[in-house]
Amino acid sequence: MDVAELRSRYPVFRYEGFALERSSSRLTARFKFSIPPDIAFAPEIIFEALDESWRSVSDESLQNLVFHLGLIESFSYWKATASPVIEVHPAGLSEEQISWWEDLLVRGMGEFFFRNQIDFTTERFVKITSMPNTSRYEVHRGELTGRTLLTIGGGRDSALAAALLRDSGHPFTCMMLNPSTAAQTIARHVSALPPLIIRRTICPELLELNRRGYLNGHTPFSAYLAFLGAACLLLYGYSDIIVANERSSDEGNVHYRGSEINHQYSKSFRFETRFDEYLRRFLMSGGRYFSLVRPLYELQIGKLFSKFPDLFQLFKSCNRNRSDSWCGRCAKCVSVFLTMYPFLPPAALFKIFGHDLFDSEETIPILRELAGLEIKPFECVATANEIVAAAALAIAKLRNNSQPLPPVLQYAVRHIPGINDTEAASVLLAAYGPHRIPQEFESLLRNALNQSAR
Repeated sequence: MDVAELRSRYPVFRYEGFALERSSSRLTARFKFSIPPDIAFAPEIIFEALDESWRSVSDESLQNLVFHLGLIESFSYWKATASPVIEVHPAGLSEEQISWWEDLLVRGMGEFFFRNQIDFTTERFVKITSMPNTSRYEVHRGELTGRTLLTIGGGRDSALAAALLRDSGHPFTCMMLNPSTAAQTIARHVSALPPLIIRRTICPELLELNRRGYLNGHTPFSAYLAFLGAACLLLYGYSDIIVANERSSDEGNVHYRGSEINHQYSKSFRFETRFDEYLRRFLMSGGRYFSLVRPLYELQIGKLFSKFPDLFQLFKSCNRNRSDSWCGRCAKCVSVFLTMYPFLPPAALFKIFGHDLFDSEETIPILRELAGLEIKPFECVATANEIVAAAALAIAKLRNNSQPLPPVLQYAVRHIPGINDTEAASVLLAAYGPHRIPQEFESLLRNALNQSAR
């Protein structure tokens, strides 16, 4: 549908409220959104396996957390009409908070704007307002239980973070939202503690609007997981939310309307920094949010992950094939394959993916996109420099073993600049970027890196 027409027809999106349904071991939060005059949504999220200790959480703190879950949830429904005004009714927001949320919406929804060709740079493109005379929630200042929660998605990065924590002996619990089989398998493999499994439902009304041609597109899912993790800190008794977002996520995909569009914005270091500060200022003063692999590029993660063969058959990073297998034909598969190729015996790599992705000419256009010759794929993939460096290492590896180059690497030699520069790969593999990892956790990452370098 036409964007301007939708915004004119639906000038206001309302976050009207939320309701809590409680039992001894379960909490269900239901949100109420509307887009007058004729659209309404009521999504819900379910926290299960709560023990009695959660009842000690104050009502004020609990409602603040659920209120914020509704704020981040609203992005998924606001996008149907991209209404110019978002009215927040359940509680008040300070000007600082409103600025924070507007910044997240504009940056986190960049891919949505680009794909729908929406000019988000116009003055007052979207304004978040909270109702006058509504009270604001206070930050939770009580002491938090000193325990660690790790967000698991089933992919390589979170599997690596889990293995690092496991081998360090640091106790942790895996948190999963609507988990895949791969995520559940990894959680059982790395920790004896039962995982936290949260269930989220998407309203069928939204899916019907999508079918009818209302706006649709990417939302900042990692930001949703961040707020979900914050809720779990209090409900289940933890102090640290650990994620596995790497340095590569800082690179954007394309420039549009004078701004960089980054599919991975809510995995970026900027978002991590801003959310950790927001967590302690407006949610709970004692909470911490950080990425355990933040200093590393995907290429470095591929090298480090190669030291954990027990995880090779467990992780699944493919976003196209939802049956917990590898499609072998998407940018995510090619990126993971390529950034592991230099560090594994071919037989081990082919066993993971089922075949050699370099033998298929279908990989060539994907490689062009990943290497920066086309628009970078809107997936969680390595940077263009890493892709070129990984291909250079793969080519050098085969040549050193007097093996012929497969079709995809033959193409790379002819068409991709810098493909013979293994020195660039050495620089990337030695890099260590900025991070917010507390010292006691950074030491285990550095120990693992030192061991892998031997």
